[in-house]
Amino acid sequence: GDSYCEGLWRSGIQPRLTKLFEGVQVRPSLLHGDLWSGNIGSADGKPTIYDPAVYWGHHEAEWGMSWCASFGTAFWEGYREIIPEDVGFRERRPLYDAYHMLNHYNLFGGQYLNSARGCLEKIKKTLDQMEK
Repeated sequence: GDSYCEGLWRSGIQPRLTKLFEGVQVRPSLLHGDLWSGNIGSADGKPTIYDPAVYWGHHEAEWGMSWCASFGTAFWEGYREIIPEDVGFRERRPLYDAYHMLNHYNLFGGQYLNSARGCLEKIKKTLDQMEK
């Protein structure tokens, strides 16, 4: 763990987290959970995703791996054709990014820590601005 990240979460984010979801209807979606370029390929000439870390969650959480997914613009535009962007997504996105950055930090080491801290700082700043 990281005491700085833990402090940001416990005192600056977690007590106010619901503010990021006000007015948003969160319906559980089945998520891949590890959607990145290393887990895509083709089978019988058709695009295939594999090696999932499947769980139920808010569909927006799938975007948390987009920083390393290496999917082209057409993929994400196609995603948005099926599931339009909810109001406030851009403010919530650092939350999903932080989750995966922290997971990568725990699995692979330090290079992800500063990114996770930056995501958490963005969330805290957004929440601070919402209270003004």
